[in-house]
Amino acid sequence: MNTSFHSPTAQLKQWLSRLAAATLNSIFAIQVIAAVLLSVLLSDLAGFDYPGWAALSSYAVMNTSVKASTVRAFNWVTGTVLGGVLALLLSTYLIQDSAFLILFCTVVGGVAVWLADVSRWSYSWVLGAVTSMMVMAEAQKIGEFRHLLRFTFNRIEEVVLGCAVCIVVTVLLYPLKRRRQVVAPHQVNHPEPPRRPLLPLQAGITLLLLTPILLVFHLTGFWQAMVSVLAVFILPTSTQPVQQQIGQRMQQRLYGCMAATLLSLILLPFMHHYPPVYIATLIAGLWLGCHLQQGKLLVSYFGRQFTVAWIIVFIQETLWLTEPIQAVMRCVSILIAIMTIGMVMTVFRWLKLSV
Repeated sequence: MNTSFHSPTAQLKQWLSRLAAATLNSIFAIQVIAAVLLSVLLSDLAGFDYPGWAALSSYAVMNTSVKASTVRAFNWVTGTVLGGVLALLLSTYLIQDSAFLILFCTVVGGVAVWLADVSRWSYSWVLGAVTSMMVMAEAQKIGEFRHLLRFTFNRIEEVVLGCAVCIVVTVLLYPLKRRRQVVAPHQVNHPEPPRRPLLPLQAGITLLLLTPILLVFHLTGFWQAMVSVLAVFILPTSTQPVQQQIGQRMQQRLYGCMAATLLSLILLPFMHHYPPVYIATLIAGLWLGCHLQQGKLLVSYFGRQFTVAWIIVFIQETLWLTEPIQAVMRCVSILIAIMTIGMVMTVFRWLKLSV
């Protein structure tokens, strides 16, 4: 007698169990999609200059845990405010000085990597550094203090909006996932950060070489490049050698960025400012990236980079704007940053210096 026979009731229960598991695994993607869309729409209604910054903030602090999302949001906002204030204070004395900007990015970036590596407040240090760099870079274009004040305040508004939307969405969807918390591999926190003294030096040298390139070629993706450098050098605790971790992060960030860019170049020309198609495509990319993010470690990091690049290339200054050239220019800055990191790490290997 075949003992593997299952009654219809047992098969139905098994199917419902699989469906429930799939739903729980999709909660993170649902949260991200809801938060990104709300951030973009509210940012546009409020008249903010760059809705994508609000969307990126919402995505970056997202976690299935309400507490984790709130802590990250607090660090994200705190770093943005402090970094903006620091840059405004300095810009009143040193504006439209390219040499100072290069030195500023080098020192601030290296210090941010060092502080993030020895503390638990990496989000604050990263956002503080990036925001201050953005304001000082804007001072190279328009040095008028009122303009810089408005620019900084807009960045803070967008970050606060994105983080607030993230928390609200997380709280509203909490009943759906209270029985199971899903944490992506890259989101695991370790209580005792290691000491890796060469990382700040490598980050500083990279920014010293990268910033002049961005200035000379007037690339629009200045802050994307700065974020790329900091993201690669701020490493989680791992038993892997540091060189291997950095190499893997470089590859996954490069692959994720290229995949999102190439796919966007195929899709963007067919949208013609048509909102339904635009939203559907944006959602599809976010869904794919979030599901990849919940896979194994390397796949997870690739999925995160793909999602970040997808937001960058699709959410442009004007809502529903689908200019492929803007998508390309933003990602070119990221690619240049990755190549510069690769050059610096190669030199350190030749010198037989290791962290």
